[in-house]
Amino acid sequence: MIQRFGERNTFALELGAADEASADLRVVDVYAGGRWLTCDDNVVFLSQFIGSLNDDLNWLVTPAAQKRDKLPFSALTPLENHKELLELANDDNELHLFHRFMDWGPTADNVSMHLFRVNGIAYLPFSFWRETHHDADELGTAFCAELPIHELLDTIHRAAWKLTWDWIGEHKRRGITM
Repeated sequence: MIQRFGERNTFALELGAADEASADLRVVDVYAGGRWLTCDDNVVFLSQFIGSLNDDLNWLVTPAAQKRDKLPFSALTPLENHKELLELANDDNELHLFHRFMDWGPTADNVSMHLFRVNGIAYLPFSFWRETHHDADELGTAFCAELPIHELLDTIHRAAWKLTWDWIGEHKRRGITM
């Protein structure tokens, strides 16, 4: 049974069943703006993935996150900011990394995403970079999901907790000591 947190047309994590072979693996699909982000690898290593979700949650609620409350290039749209940051990534990696979002390991490494918070709205511009991407029409195009910041926090928080409790429960069910 799939459990969805959030909405596919804005931002969602869908949790599939635990892996039969390993209590440490699970199918997790991520969607933003109606696009499937985990299309290359949707099997997560739970301890790493949950830690990555937690890192983004911590980042979103710390005072430093308020620096994300404005676009780095105020005259540009969130999509244009995303493109500019990708172009500057090698020259000004600090600015790119400051706004980078969804650095969640192998399951999300086919997508480049930034996070901008403006007036309580989370803008999540993203693009796919792998030449082997399943939908060639999506390559070279930037997309942008937007939702209230509290909905983004709620979606990630609830998914992370569910993954954590299910992971612990699966270890107990299988008699595996953590």
